[in-house]
Amino acid sequence: MYQALYRKWRPRTFEEVVGQEHITTTLKNEMIQGKPAHAYLLMGSRGTGKTTCAKLIAKAVNCRNPVDGSPCGQCDCCRGVDNGSLVDVVEIDAASNNGVDNIRDLREEAVFLPNIAKYRVYIIDEAHMLSVGAVNALLKIMEEPPEHVIFILATTEVHKIPATIQSRCQRFDFKRIAPDVIRDRLLYIAGQEDMTLTDEAAALIARIADGGMRDALSLLDLCWAHAHDITVETVSEAAGLVGQDYLFEIADAAATGDFTGAMDAMERLAGQAVEYDRLCSQLISHYRNLLVAATARDPEQLIVCLPQTLEQYKKQAASFTPAALMDAIRTLQDTQAAMARSTSRRAEMELALLKLSDRRVSPSREALVARIEELEAKLNRLLAEGIRPTPSPAPQPADGGVSQPQQEKSAEPEQVALSGMEPPPQQEAAQPAAKSAAAPVEPMPEDQWLQVLDRLGVINKMLAGALQGSHAHFRGQTVLIECDKPIFLEMMRSNDFTRQSLKRAIAEVTGVKYGVGPYTAVPKAAAPQSSPLEDLIKQAEGMGIPVTRE
Repeated sequence: MYQALYRKWRPRTFEEVVGQEHITTTLKNEMIQGKPAHAYLLMGSRGTGKTTCAKLIAKAVNCRNPVDGSPCGQCDCCRGVDNGSLVDVVEIDAASNNGVDNIRDLREEAVFLPNIAKYRVYIIDEAHMLSVGAVNALLKIMEEPPEHVIFILATTEVHKIPATIQSRCQRFDFKRIAPDVIRDRLLYIAGQEDMTLTDEAAALIARIADGGMRDALSLLDLCWAHAHDITVETVSEAAGLVGQDYLFEIADAAATGDFTGAMDAMERLAGQAVEYDRLCSQLISHYRNLLVAATARDPEQLIVCLPQTLEQYKKQAASFTPAALMDAIRTLQDTQAAMARSTSRRAEMELALLKLSDRRVSPSREALVARIEELEAKLNRLLAEGIRPTPSPAPQPADGGVSQPQQEKSAEPEQVALSGMEPPPQQEAAQPAAKSAAAPVEPMPEDQWLQVLDRLGVINKMLAGALQGSHAHFRGQTVLIECDKPIFLEMMRSNDFTRQSLKRAIAEVTGVKYGVGPYTAVPKAAAPQSSPLEDLIKQAEGMGIPVTRE
């Protein structure tokens, strides 16, 4: 009979447990010293090794021939724990045995000495599922346990374990296993099982597993059944990462305000038996990935997808502001909660698509912030293109008399600047280009340049990354950028999109249309060195020695 990989490769010693060295080291030392605790509390997310360590403790305290604190795996006690035949080690599933009667039976058995082993060990899995009565019954025996009894509680939700229980246990927190550790373990197992697994496929499985070794081995088992040679494409098909273009279609329609297009896409999915709550959950993950792609420095480490899909996320994220993405996530989360208590999930999903397509109908704070950001960007872009707001007409007196003449204003249109984004004094447009080039160089305020970089992170993320740590200067109608990275200079020379992105970001922040260019600080001239002969003459004159110059 075939045995699943996660069962076949379950660690047999503390040394084989990967990613939890801070726990296994302590447990080994306790076993070496012969001082095991009377109760352990193992908590952590699924697949991180809680049950495995619980069984290792049960074997180690009863092993006939322990090896450096770890069980030998060969004696009758070790084999009995592995195959479940050792009556002194009892594993209880609290999800199905959570009543007070079950714990009372445990208390009655615990007072008897073990039959074969040295300790009677009770492993209570999913301990947070115990009822209140069962917890109270367990607490009584944990206060004064017999010397031959050890309790091991494992849980994924430690906050549901009463403090009275936690205070009587030695607690170990199992952390999520790092993707690199999972990848190396998968490659080792693949080599032992004679399967072909590429490094990229192993890394993708490790990211999908989200810190759980058991999930990673289960997915590897599924991929192995799909194909003997496991590649990134094999993993993506087995894990269901392909075939989600409809999420990009709905997000594109919502970004352009095409409510009808979003509805059509949803109707096609409904015809393919896609549940509305599942679609809502997928859209939440999709918008979350867009937010990560728009704001994170290394989105490939935080988004589980194929490389080509990551490029799609980056491209689509440029169509949204962070506030718009946060509003979309909040709207979909509210819709998901409303579906649980609604009689029409379809109506809730249609309302969500309407709010995503037209934020004017959304009352949320995030929607208001997103609309304000879009208006600011549009206003600054119009100002940069020379379009000025029309002055309002002068109010007429109520009695029909002649109004007082207003003070004569300059013919130059007034610059409109947003708060915190005041542009510097500008040269007149009629001045020749030579005069602009000869204008003095003034540094751009640091906070204003940081706002430009933030806006540039939405328009051109790669360029924003290249400009980290840079500075900017004003020279007439040009913004000069001081950046010592060669990649920036190469992008400025060879890529027109780079220059257009910079101009757009600067215009949307300052409200003024500038040219752009690189800037190199002029080194200060070195102070002239004095002549050694002159220094000698000055020293002589200071000492009263007459010196004749010829």
